[in-house]
Amino acid sequence: MAPLAACTKAPTEHNTPMATETTRRAQRPSGDTYRYQTLRPLNNLVFILPMLGAFQVGAFFYGTNLLATHHLRAVLEYFGATAPVLPGALVASALLVQHLIRRDSWRLQPKVLAGMLGESIVWMAPLIVMIGLLGRMQAGLHTEPADLLQETLQAFGAGIYEEFIFRLVFISLVLLISVDIFGLKREPVTVAAVLLAAVAFSLYHLSPAQLEGTCPIAWTETVFRAVAGIYLGTLYVFRGFGITVGAHSLYNIYAIACQ
Repeated sequence: MAPLAACTKAPTEHNTPMATETTRRAQRPSGDTYRYQTLRPLNNLVFILPMLGAFQVGAFFYGTNLLATHHLRAVLEYFGATAPVLPGALVASALLVQHLIRRDSWRLQPKVLAGMLGESIVWMAPLIVMIGLLGRMQAGLHTEPADLLQETLQAFGAGIYEEFIFRLVFISLVLLISVDIFGLKREPVTVAAVLLAAVAFSLYHLSPAQLEGTCPIAWTETVFRAVAGIYLGTLYVFRGFGITVGAHSLYNIYAIACQ
């Protein structure tokens, strides 16, 4: 079983500073409900911070071959920013800036964060069912404890940075350009954005040799990642960034444990 990591009307908030204020107000659930709280950028930031911190500590001690962080770092280096912690700072800043733009309260509710963790576990289950239906279920640990720890920490990074690129940025950017600028209908654009992000997500995990056709493609895993991308994109649209990151990261940990 391979982790998800590379070596409809959207009634919810898209957690990115790229969305306009009009879009944010239209997407924002009414009332101080649990659903509203789980979509707040500040709650999403606080929820992912332990995972982000664990990944950064692992990257410091073990290094990382996670493509998403290397590509984000390459983009930042193009603009002269070279500090190794900047990809994580970029994710945190995106959520923090949106929180400030929305002028949300700084009040946190621990029970909301606990609920987001519970939802992450629940929404991870369909991914396990999908990989089981594709006949890729495996059991047993085949890694040394040190390697297992390193891979577990990296699983958090994959969940955060891949969801940041393919869901938070990609889907939100498509919606910003197509809906807020060009005035297209939100429902079909959202569906198209989720599908395009899923295809890009699946292709992103292929090696250069596979993309060039000089190495065979593992079609089972490629199809699974495309279907998983659709699922995670839909989850992002309806339940927001933090819970999607949690489900993705927990699935990665489950997949590592089953290798």
